[in-house]
Amino acid sequence: MTRGGTAFGKPAQPEPPGLADRLKALRHKPKTLAALALVAVLGALAWATREPETWITVNPTEIRIAVGASQQLSVALTYKPRFRFRGSARSIAGTVQLISFPSAVDVAPTTMATSGSAPEATLKVTGLREGQEELILAASNTPTDQRSWQTTSVRVVVTR
Repeated sequence: MTRGGTAFGKPAQPEPPGLADRLKALRHKPKTLAALALVAVLGALAWATREPETWITVNPTEIRIAVGASQQLSVALTYKPRFRFRGSARSIAGTVQLISFPSAVDVAPTTMATSGSAPEATLKVTGLREGQEELILAASNTPTDQRSWQTTSVRVVVTR
């Protein structure tokens, strides 16, 4: 005859250890603890770098020129592959456009397509009248997809 699922006279199965008990037991197993910590760190790095990123790089980010003077502005579309850090990013081919309508400066050209061999666009900014402008630039490697466009801005101060 059995009672409660165990044979008569046999002790019942002990409860499995809870999470707190298991964590306490890990304190006495440094190799297992180190392996779990390494897995957690690698998982966090993979999670942080899981998505590819695309952004616009401009140089310089602020321009100060006199009326009638010109300065070059370099614009590049930068891409970081999946599971890599931003340090491994590279410039890629795409389309660069000026999407603001400045009145104190003239920007030429306003639209430029870059290639894989020359992924950086160079724009010429010329001061027309004294004042401040914000040039808003957009770039995309797939211009037909509206979600692929990235924007940035450059502050321009024109002085006498």
